[in-house]
Amino acid sequence: MTLFKNTKLIFMAVVLIFIFNQYDYAYSKPKKEKQAPAAVQTAGESMTGSIEWNVVMHDDNNNDKLSKQFRTWWYVRLDGVIKGNESVIHIQGDGFKGGVIVVPVYSYDNEIWHRFNPKDITSDEITDGLYNYTIRKKFNVSGKVWIARYYPYQYSRLENLLKKYKKDKFAKIEKIGASAQGRAIKMISITDPSFPDKNKRRVWIHSRTHPSETGSSFIIEGLIDYLLSESTKCSGIAALDKIIYNIVPMVNVDGVVLGNARVSPGTSYDLERMWIRDKKTQYELRETCPPEVKAMHKAIKRLNKKGPAFFAALNIHSKNAAPLWRSFIYTNFYSNFDKKNKVYGEQGDSLFVKQLMFAKLMTDAMCKDSFYVRPSFESNAPISKKTFPEAWWWINYKDKVMAATLETTSGSDGCYEELITYKDHFHMGRTIAEAMKMLSKYYVEQEWFRYENPPGEMKDLLPYYRYGKKNSKTSDTKKKRKKSEKK
Repeated sequence: MTLFKNTKLIFMAVVLIFIFNQYDYAYSKPKKEKQAPAAVQTAGESMTGSIEWNVVMHDDNNNDKLSKQFRTWWYVRLDGVIKGNESVIHIQGDGFKGGVIVVPVYSYDNEIWHRFNPKDITSDEITDGLYNYTIRKKFNVSGKVWIARYYPYQYSRLENLLKKYKKDKFAKIEKIGASAQGRAIKMISITDPSFPDKNKRRVWIHSRTHPSETGSSFIIEGLIDYLLSESTKCSGIAALDKIIYNIVPMVNVDGVVLGNARVSPGTSYDLERMWIRDKKTQYELRETCPPEVKAMHKAIKRLNKKGPAFFAALNIHSKNAAPLWRSFIYTNFYSNFDKKNKVYGEQGDSLFVKQLMFAKLMTDAMCKDSFYVRPSFESNAPISKKTFPEAWWWINYKDKVMAATLETTSGSDGCYEELITYKDHFHMGRTIAEAMKMLSKYYVEQEWFRYENPPGEMKDLLPYYRYGKKNSKTSDTKKKRKKSEKK
């Protein structure tokens, strides 16, 4: 990111803008750490008293070969803000449209964050396929204000979270490998130790493969806090007597620490697409795979060998989505279900049903019209050619493991057509635990109370599948309402 001097100024004032990576600041006060490099620029005051800043986004690693849509992160501090005076912030070179898909956040203390009002954001011209937009806001303080593209979640926040549960008997925290730059990749395993593991099944979850997708980290924190709360442990409501959670909260730690949006530093690898299998075995990965991917793969193999087996695997992300989109999981198997020539056979249908069931359970635990299944990218391409983690799970475990990428959104979501906050992500973490408990009942234990009966027919689950740009019943309802009003 680069900050440029505003040249159309009359009364000059020195204003500092600090650029932060996601390592140095957290919602709760973090331990003291080395401050990120700062860029100091002069900004100015216009005749109307407005202070103006330019924030210009760059490609990760200054690699101009990356997709323009990978420009999805900025996080800065403004010094010299004047209370009651209009601050004008020009964001230049975003991968998505401001005020529609992107509604940034601000904070007066770098701990409590607020959304800007979409009405305060105006879209400017598009330059080279990139979006420019301007934020106008009268802040309620003088001095420092932090602003970010979305709610920041730093490496130090994760360290504080894991430290909190270091001595918890239900949790085991371990280092499973190191990143390319030598940072620890950690896994937390959660279960009730008073019950033997041999009678349980495992759930694998990893997140934050893409550094800018901070929503995934809030989901993980919400999940961990829920599973390890005293009420959950005492009541047994999360079925930790039957489930072991193996969670890798932050995969691309180097990218998070250095402030990248999408890829790993140096190599510009998209770690999501680096599960490149060995041609001979398909179970092993190539030696050339990044260390972050190899660390997870090694941990999965070790846990499988130790037992018990996995029954679900979630790869959690956070998507830049248009309004009215809902959170969802990707599937590769609708085309198989929809065709007479079943490329993936009955096992493909079986996995698709489990994915639909998971979407239903997530919706049941949240609210109506809140979670769906959508076709994956290149959904017609054979899964054997893909190098996502779900492809590895399918090739080696077929429908025995309900593996899927889960995407939360950063726009309007849920039940109330309001912009979501990090608290919504916390709640989704709890929802995942509730859905996994029921998924285990249906497909592992195969025992449930009669009022918990799963749907008996595919037609009851297909409404949870969405195809196309809109995946919201609400948007369809609004269209019908407009048509009726015209009549």
